[in-house]
Amino acid sequence: MPRTRNRRANDDGIWWSRLLPARLRRIKRLEVAVTGMVAAFLLVFYLVNLGNDFSSPLIQKLAVARVAGTLAMVITVWMLLDRFPLWIAYLGALAELSAFVAFVGFSVNHEQIVFRLQEFPLIALYMSWLFPPAVTRWTIYPVMAFTIPYSVFFGPAVGTEHQSGPLNVLSLVFFTVIGMFVGHYVKRRFRQQTQVDALTGALNRVGLSARGDAALLASRKHRKPLAVALLDMDGFKEINDQDGHDAGDRALKELVRHLRSSIRAGDLVCRLGGDEFVLVFPNTTMGQAQLLMERIEGSSKLAWSFGTAQARADDNLSTMILRADRDMYASKRQRAAERGKSAGES
Repeated sequence: MPRTRNRRANDDGIWWSRLLPARLRRIKRLEVAVTGMVAAFLLVFYLVNLGNDFSSPLIQKLAVARVAGTLAMVITVWMLLDRFPLWIAYLGALAELSAFVAFVGFSVNHEQIVFRLQEFPLIALYMSWLFPPAVTRWTIYPVMAFTIPYSVFFGPAVGTEHQSGPLNVLSLVFFTVIGMFVGHYVKRRFRQQTQVDALTGALNRVGLSARGDAALLASRKHRKPLAVALLDMDGFKEINDQDGHDAGDRALKELVRHLRSSIRAGDLVCRLGGDEFVLVFPNTTMGQAQLLMERIEGSSKLAWSFGTAQARADDNLSTMILRADRDMYASKRQRAAERGKSAGES
């Protein structure tokens, strides 16, 4: 029986990943893995292309430069793994778009023109999956708006079968737009399914790791403070025991709605699990976070406790949350002591 379960687990995984070197299997960021695979494919393509005859020494030098560029991309992914910066991928996409403009608009190289026309919608899909919609639109649309009309009416390949006819032009535009739409949609759905808690709509642990780490890095880069707050609901177990789990679920949803309506733009609400939540406050000191949480708590219909912590030079999210957890339980003990003292006096 255990052997059957192991076989099923292997079948459910990405089977071809076992063909990769062990170092590359350590990549967890899908966008980095896709960038590495695309760069590796283009490297093979450009190496094969070096065997062709070139019309001029300049074209040959450009072909060598493309090999060097894709090789550098592959090596960078190999060296940095998940630390690979996406701005390098953007530069690589710009290089491919420049080749699209050069070959489709200003050459008569039939093989390259056909390849670039086929590649263009894939570049749009790739960029729309990796980068924000505005970045993709302002990159793809100007290139397409210039290159296609110029190549059809003025370029040296006017009248050839891949340049003439409205059907070819409409197909390129259609598949490019569809590719961008699909890329943005898949990106949103992927983030929603992997980074958002299905019950409450708050970020889950994966979302906290992705967006919280990015906020922490940004705070260090710009030398701005960052604070976190950890909270859990008071008496949540009693709600589940007395009124049922549906009532507990409603309480969690109500809490997240209240938190979201009370925090600022750019703040994060994340559910760790159960009734524990983490809030991330960029550009905020611990004192400011404390005041903000007290204000939110004062207007909440539900009872909960919280603790806060501010980022230090050697911190990560885990150490910050641990300090906030200690602060929360210290606050609970203090309130319990105060209630006991009041009861004794009465």
